[in-house]
Amino acid sequence: MKILLIITLVSIFVSEASASLETLPHELYPLAVCNDGTQANYHVQNYHQQGKIVINLQGGAYCDSIESCTERCATSNLCTADKAPQPDTHQDIGSLSEDPFKDYTQVRVHYCSSDTWSGTREASDETGGFHFYGKHIFEAVVQDLALNFKLFEATHVVLTGGSAGAQGAALRCDDFFDWIKSNSPSTDVKCLLDSPEFYPPEVHTEDCENRDPGYQNYLKEFLGRVEDRSCLEYAEENGVENVGELCGVGARFVQFITTPLAILTSHEDAVFTGAFGCQPSPNSPEHEQFRADWMTAHSELVMDYISDYPEMSWFAPNCKTHVIMFHPEMSVEEDQTGEMTDVFTFVSQWLNGDGSVYANDDINVENPTCN
Repeated sequence: MKILLIITLVSIFVSEASASLETLPHELYPLAVCNDGTQANYHVQNYHQQGKIVINLQGGAYCDSIESCTERCATSNLCTADKAPQPDTHQDIGSLSEDPFKDYTQVRVHYCSSDTWSGTREASDETGGFHFYGKHIFEAVVQDLALNFKLFEATHVVLTGGSAGAQGAALRCDDFFDWIKSNSPSTDVKCLLDSPEFYPPEVHTEDCENRDPGYQNYLKEFLGRVEDRSCLEYAEENGVENVGELCGVGARFVQFITTPLAILTSHEDAVFTGAFGCQPSPNSPEHEQFRADWMTAHSELVMDYISDYPEMSWFAPNCKTHVIMFHPEMSVEEDQTGEMTDVFTFVSQWLNGDGSVYANDDINVENPTCN
């Protein structure tokens, strides 16, 4: 199998306040271990004691074989516990006054399981000795937040992430919503997905390994991946044979998410066109047609979702980028008002409003705010 491009994506919601590095004690959370068996951990920043909490799942692709996991773990810190007392942050995001999460307690969860926060497979010879416990790590973190940081007393909770973190947030979203609501019915719970694996499934070059019909089922087995519960129930009730494809590909499974949801997704994602489209070389004669096919199909996917699932919110720029919150100047025309809205304003409107927000670029019109 082909190793996916590793991009270490971290929380961009920064604060001048110092952060605390929180451990997950083994005696309380024996399954909260990283690929290498070290105990997972997380950072808490700007702790308010009450009010609002945003939980940000770090991204950074995944591995899909013993060989790719071995290479990943030898060349990155994405397989072991975080040792930094302060979280890495992307600073170039404009003034803090624009940050939609500036008044939230900010939780940044280090990604060390290489499984899009969905794995449940213990280490063995068949995994190369790597643990894939991302689902267990996530569940341990939120339990620890309830125990030590008054999660159930929060008025608003947002689960978010970028890239693989967004995919993880999507896969865990409904279970998290149900768990919070069962303990705190009045808490407002939402999920914000920044560049999840939302790509046009049918647009790819011939022999693209990651779009092989059996690839998602292979991943499901290799990682012990557990997907969205509603999708799995639908698959069982309807006799779906390729469950991995239905419940592992964002464009197919986000329809099953019932939690209030906003998705940030570029019409030409700078990572997924290669990872899941196996796009032709930029110098090849096929490249421009592939780009046009991909962008057209992605735009149609977004428009179909807006039509069929109007409760979801969308920010879809016509830009070649990946992880949109890294680019606060990026703006898209809002469907309801016709006015240009930047991504921070979009997120703020979605967080504070009662209805959905749609900002979907026309792929035939150049967006001057791309960078």
